[in-house]
Amino acid sequence: MMLAPLVLALAMQAAPCADFNPAALAECRGDAETKAAQDAAPGSAEQRLHWQRAADQYRSGTTATTDSAVKARLLTHLADLYDRQQLNSPEQLEATLRELIPYAGQDLRPTFRLARLQEDRGFTDEAEYILLDARRMRADDIEAYRMLAQFYARRATALQKVDIEKETATKPPAEPGKPDSDGYYHVGGDLAGPRRFGNPTYPPDANAAGISGAVQLEISLNEQGIITDARIVRSVPLLDDAALKAVREWRYDPVVVNGKPVPARMIVTVNFSLR
Repeated sequence: MMLAPLVLALAMQAAPCADFNPAALAECRGDAETKAAQDAAPGSAEQRLHWQRAADQYRSGTTATTDSAVKARLLTHLADLYDRQQLNSPEQLEATLRELIPYAGQDLRPTFRLARLQEDRGFTDEAEYILLDARRMRADDIEAYRMLAQFYARRATALQKVDIEKETATKPPAEPGKPDSDGYYHVGGDLAGPRRFGNPTYPPDANAAGISGAVQLEISLNEQGIITDARIVRSVPLLDDAALKAVREWRYDPVVVNGKPVPARMIVTVNFSLR
């Protein structure tokens, strides 16, 4: 608890804090409390106390200035504190972002942040409205279109996942270890899956949209372990093409039944994780 005054003293020596008007002093104190929180034990009551003190200081600074740039900077600090990594207060984060947006000028980042916050909270119609409004106001800003496209990609992914899960839940599974009407043996049960060679490549569009997930496919193998067919059984729209491309390049050891290679079908999962 003795750390904060020392950090505050050091912060006051920094060049940006040389002019100690009320807003600047509040910002210095907020920065000092933020540094003290970062130095405290993660998740501790002490850390949360410092986060809250920092928020109080930044808030006092916003009321002590009429300078739009200073107010925008202080509100940005405040929004960061209300994010889930610090105080985790989505209601206060929403209010702060709405307060910040008029001071952000041509910078659409607070607007995009508000839209993503509402989307994450399940308010998808509100998130869409915010992004559409940004696109209408800044029709020449490519980022507004990109954010809207990424939003729709995430929505399509979520909705299609629900539809496919409903469809597959009502479809009876093939009997593992037995041939179907086409003569393909279904891997599972006592019939172990063959060894695979190859790895998927993460598509850039999905990475930019913040989409990760697992695509499931049913693949058909001939007696040499070469994939002759692949179809999606659980979709993630922006990842489906990459998953199909990946499995078509994979190679397997032959599936063997009673010492003889046989054609086989199996379900495989292609995982894509954000890096």
